[in-house]
Amino acid sequence: MKRIILYIALIAAVFAACDPIEDRDSLSGVVSQENLQVSADPIVVDGRNSNEVIVENNSPLLSRWISDRSQVESSYATVVFDNVGTKEVQFVGLNGNGSKVEDNLSVQIDTMTNLPANVKTRLGIKYKADGSVDKTSKPYFWGNANYVEGVDYNVSVVQEVAVNGRLGNKLTLSCDAPYLCDWTFGDAKGNKNRVELFITARGTFTLSLDLTKADGSVIENAYSQEINVEELTTVPDEYVNLFGDFLSNPDVSKSWQWSRNGKVWANGPYHGFTDPGAGWWQNSYEDMIGRQDGIMTLKYSDMTLTKEVFEGGDTSIDAVGTHTGSIELDLGSKVDGYSVGTIKLDGVSILYGVNVNGGNAVFTELALVSVTENTLILGGDNGTGETWLYKFEAVNE
Repeated sequence: MKRIILYIALIAAVFAACDPIEDRDSLSGVVSQENLQVSADPIVVDGRNSNEVIVENNSPLLSRWISDRSQVESSYATVVFDNVGTKEVQFVGLNGNGSKVEDNLSVQIDTMTNLPANVKTRLGIKYKADGSVDKTSKPYFWGNANYVEGVDYNVSVVQEVAVNGRLGNKLTLSCDAPYLCDWTFGDAKGNKNRVELFITARGTFTLSLDLTKADGSVIENAYSQEINVEELTTVPDEYVNLFGDFLSNPDVSKSWQWSRNGKVWANGPYHGFTDPGAGWWQNSYEDMIGRQDGIMTLKYSDMTLTKEVFEGGDTSIDAVGTHTGSIELDLGSKVDGYSVGTIKLDGVSILYGVNVNGGNAVFTELALVSVTENTLILGGDNGTGETWLYKFEAVNE
């Protein structure tokens, strides 16, 4: 009996010596909205309110803070916003009796100091060896002021020239404005401040540039120029491998089917693998016959994908027969270490091109992971942190 009493005393002493993560002495009480003691204050950088906001709750209840990029459960934390302007931090408190109390705190964001990774990549921000931003290389921030082309920033357009002096089909483009760039050159598109674009036809085409400020507003046609293409100086292998040799035969088409070797369909970590054989749930061609089998034919002259669906598959995905839609190839949206471009589809899907973990929603945009003369690998992202890879082989006719 004495030993049991001693154990109880030791356990009580241990718990008494521990500090809780959140010091709340009276969580059994009920705090109303008007009695909340909460605050939200942007971190000031160079005299301007940054998009990082310090939030604090001094009321005796549990805390949850929500911004457009952050959700934090702590009485004291930092949340981040994705744009400048007047924003609201949402506070959700949990009383000791289980009831919730909410409040919205307005903050003014004037400058972006904490940028999402994709924004840094698009802007092309460079960093020094110590990790600090290299302010000698423009752009080095995402701005919102009204900057003027030719005064505050410059646009550079360099057109490739053939050895015979004729104007080529590839442009090297750069814009050092502190805005996000969206370029259009004929049917080619790019969304980085420094990018190479090309078209695969001769003629006169419009180059245009849209700029997106840090508040999300867009300056349309901030720059435009007519470009005359006299010779096809650049045609990436991805185009010829995917569509066939349309340069020597404009009406050529190329067909693809499930690869007959190895794993052909698998899910895995988001942008974290480049072959179905390295995925989590791996499937071979035999596994796909009962899902959807067929042949896909791609034609460059009219940018179409025609899918012939065979019998024996899941007809809730597609009916047996022929389905045709349009295809768009963008090599300016590649992801280093994962893909070489993006394929967008309208009115048609690839073989079994659905998100099985998302109600069989159709993948209308897929990553072009790789394409050679005989092998095509595409990737579909379902928005929940995983990727589905598809592996096809060229049909030898």
